[in-house]
Amino acid sequence: MLNFILDIFKVSTIEIFYITVAIIIIGYLLGILEKMINTNMQRALGYKGVFLTAWLGTPIHELGHAAMCIIFAHKINKIKLLQINSPDGTLGFVEHSYNNKNIYQRIGNFFIGIGPILSGIFVLLLSIYLLLPNSINVFQHSLNNNLAYNKIDLNLIKLSLLSSVSLMKFIFVFSNLSKLGFWIFIIIAFDVSSHIALSKPDIKGATDGLITLYILLIFSNIVAKGFNINTFDYIIKITKYNVYFTSLLFMALMFSIISFFISYIIYFIKKTL
Repeated sequence: MLNFILDIFKVSTIEIFYITVAIIIIGYLLGILEKMINTNMQRALGYKGVFLTAWLGTPIHELGHAAMCIIFAHKINKIKLLQINSPDGTLGFVEHSYNNKNIYQRIGNFFIGIGPILSGIFVLLLSIYLLLPNSINVFQHSLNNNLAYNKIDLNLIKLSLLSSVSLMKFIFVFSNLSKLGFWIFIIIAFDVSSHIALSKPDIKGATDGLITLYILLIFSNIVAKGFNINTFDYIIKITKYNVYFTSLLFMALMFSIISFFISYIIYFIKKTL
């Protein structure tokens, strides 16, 4: 009996890890970079410096929360996509309520919390598809080759990173520099990537939903074990297709890193003048 329980916890922990680890780690790194970018821009240009990217990035961030609220049946009490003169510096927010006893709505807290990452990645993907169709074709070809990989290990993360680097290489080609679509995409990418990170309230809400999801996964594995169903096979399929999402997350991280260096250069120039 003890071995059965330990096995269930082991499988459930591995499954939840591979489903969420990329979002958690990259989301955390994006949060650190966003704070440093905003600090540099405020020091260089004042509070208005943040709005160079927030005018687009913040509404997309908040719409990510709002969309997940609708999907998981949460009531949106108040929403502000962008506010300029907030006393505490909050650029936008979504206030929502839900039934604490409803498991579906409790799990929804996780997806509502990471909503800005989902909406940000969606906008980046849509922008590439509409503005740089040749780049997205190369990206899809690279990922389709990676989906032939049949195991869950660190190599999947490596494949995601390589696919993301490949996409960046085909975005920043010389021939794109003369295209209007390229420059529109660059503006969108910098704005979205600079505000894709999660705030402390976002992380707090996502944690509650993640715990509920983990508990549900444990019970699902107990039931599946009773019917001799190998849930790990399904997780492998989900994780393989999660390579698409992780690759775009890496791309957002790269753009955020570039944004940090640009913001630091602006701050350095302003400081030395």
